[in-house]
Amino acid sequence: MRVEVMPVMPVELLDRAWGFYRDTFAELAVLAVNRHVLHQHEFDELMGDARAEKYVALDPDGDVVGLAAMTTELSAVSLISPEYFEHHWPELYAQHRIFYVLFVGAARGSRGAGVFVELLRALYQPIGAVNGKVFVDICTYNEDRHQMPRLIGVILSRVSGKAVPTRLDAQSFWLYEFPNNG
Repeated sequence: MRVEVMPVMPVELLDRAWGFYRDTFAELAVLAVNRHVLHQHEFDELMGDARAEKYVALDPDGDVVGLAAMTTELSAVSLISPEYFEHHWPELYAQHRIFYVLFVGAARGSRGAGVFVELLRALYQPIGAVNGKVFVDICTYNEDRHQMPRLIGVILSRVSGKAVPTRLDAQSFWLYEFPNNG
C-alpha cells in the first residue's frame, strides 16, 4: 500500500475514488443529523480543487483503500467559519498554518489494515513541517461509537511525539414532540 498526495485527482482515478468514498461514508447519511457525506458533484468539485490536497491510499493492484482531503485554505470549506479561526489564531491563520481535514476514510477489514494510520502519518507531514494545528469535524456517532477523537490522538501522538486534543465546539440537534396532540 502506498499513499499518494495530489492537489488534483487525476481523471482516471476519479470514479474509483468516488466509489470508495460513497461506500465508506454512506452510513453517515442515516447516522448523523448534519450532512457529513458529499454529493457526487461536490466530491468531483473537491477532487478538482487544488486548494485541498488529496491523500489517496492505493493497494498493489491500484485499488483505492483509503482517501483523505486537507486544506489550509479555510474559505474553500463551505460549512466552517474562517473568521472563527482567524479570530482565535490570527498569526497561524495569516501564515496558512491552520489545517482542516475534510474527511479521512479507510477500507474496512483486512484491505484497510494500517491504512488509517498511514493516512494520518501522511496528513501530519505538512502540519509538522510548519508547526501548525489541525482541525477535524467528528460527528457524535463516530465520537461515541468509534472513539475517533481518542483514536486520532493516539495515532498522531505516535507520529508526532505528542498530540493534545481539545474540543472546540459542539452542535446539538433537538427534537420537540407533542404527545398530547394525538
